[in-house]
Amino acid sequence: MPTGQHALLQALGDEWPRYVGYFVSFTFIGGVWIAHSNLTRFIKAADADLMRLNLMLLLFVSFLPFTTGVVATHLFASNLSFHEVTISTSTERVAAVVFGLNLTLAALMIYLMLRHAGRTPGLAADDVAEEELQAFAKERRSAMLLQAAATVAGGFLPLAAVIFYLALSIFFVIDPFRHMRARARRPARANGEPAEY
Repeated sequence: MPTGQHALLQALGDEWPRYVGYFVSFTFIGGVWIAHSNLTRFIKAADADLMRLNLMLLLFVSFLPFTTGVVATHLFASNLSFHEVTISTSTERVAAVVFGLNLTLAALMIYLMLRHAGRTPGLAADDVAEEELQAFAKERRSAMLLQAAATVAGGFLPLAAVIFYLALSIFFVIDPFRHMRARARRPARANGEPAEY
């Protein structure tokens, strides 16, 4: 590591791919945590299948530090300056795809968990919760498919794929709050209980 202040700042600036990779991972994990928290708000019980899906989610989330390191190390490995980022190597493309595959598999597990909880009798807290879970599962299905499409794009355009991973992760951190505000504005149900969970 350089010892002079200017050299240190230059070296830190050259590490921007690592910052991007870790920020993508952080926002993705934040979105997973929010989705998982929302899932637990709408269920009253868990069955063996839900627990298995939850363990698979944990597995794929636990791989993220490794795949983040791969993409952060190899993204723009040929040149870390911004002026030549349009050129990508096979190493960069493989790194973007490995990272995207990890994100896609974790997104798939969240979708499967929500779908399972919304379709399995006895798991949802009530009929309204069941509807919320089913709607949430549809949204997460779209997220998983978009994540998969970005992963395929990573085989050709690694920078575009990583930017899309980030945008999608940010969206799915922010979007649940929009839904929570919308539910809070709904009128109370007929039995006098509030409409939100």
